[in-house]
Amino acid sequence: MKTLLNLLRSILAVVVGYLVMAALITLVQEVWFGGVGFYKSSLTVLTVAGFFTFLSAAAGGSVAVLIAKSHRRMHALALCSLIVAEAIALIVTGGTTDPLWFDTLASGSLIIGILLGAFLLERIKPNFEKRVLITSPN
Repeated sequence: MKTLLNLLRSILAVVVGYLVMAALITLVQEVWFGGVGFYKSSLTVLTVAGFFTFLSAAAGGSVAVLIAKSHRRMHALALCSLIVAEAIALIVTGGTTDPLWFDTLASGSLIIGILLGAFLLERIKPNFEKRVLITSPN
């Protein structure tokens, strides 16, 4: 039973992390900027949207690590593999009209963002848990 719960928690960590990242990226690229693309966006929009998209990926990686109880880095790597699969699917099916180098860099920045978010939360979480344990009334 415990193994099943750990498996479900792992799946939940990856799914929720991905959904958080996707929702934030949609907010940034579609709502705030009305759609971002290499050929239709200015350099300023690409830079600002890219920065907030990177932060969105970091948030998704952090959420996955926060939910995962063990093997936290594996959950971040699972998110990264989803980004790679999505990028390949978009490029192969023609779902993107941006240059290949642009899509590759965008996917790479998402992967770095996920890993950075996971790393930072992994570093902060033990300190946070210690503070909670010390200040808790029990």
